[in-house]
Amino acid sequence: MITNYRHTGLVVKNLKRSVNFYCKLLNFKIIQNIVEEGEYFNKLINEKKLKANVIKAKLPDNVVLELLEFKNLKQKAVKKPRKYSPVGTIHMCFTVKNIHKVYKKLKTNKVKFFSPPLSSIYDPVKTCFCYDPDFNLVQFVEGKQIKKKN
Repeated sequence: MITNYRHTGLVVKNLKRSVNFYCKLLNFKIIQNIVEEGEYFNKLINEKKLKANVIKAKLPDNVVLELLEFKNLKQKAVKKPRKYSPVGTIHMCFTVKNIHKVYKKLKTNKVKFFSPPLSSIYDPVKTCFCYDPDFNLVQFVEGKQIKKKN
């Protein structure tokens, strides 16, 4: 049924701040910058009269991230970091070449981490977690994933 993974969409409070995080700090490249609105868009998302600024950005391996900021909807921003454990919590994970360099760069740019780079006891990797500007969970992994035998 499914042929491939298409994209991850995130509703954000401040598009400029999120573009700074994902594009300037994590090197996503913007491939589309549009406004979505009208009957089709609102039917699709089961809303009425909403309008969103949308940025689509991708990594070199063609992973696409879609950032949506609703323009005519008052939303409360998440004001404190989420814990990892509640049901329904999701995270995005990106492979990096040098996790300590990524960690230092992001810390210098005031990105909040809830774990420093740690060596995994399950795989031969180093990994850590941080928060994006809306407190979504973002994981970085340095090293190769072990492929399981069938």
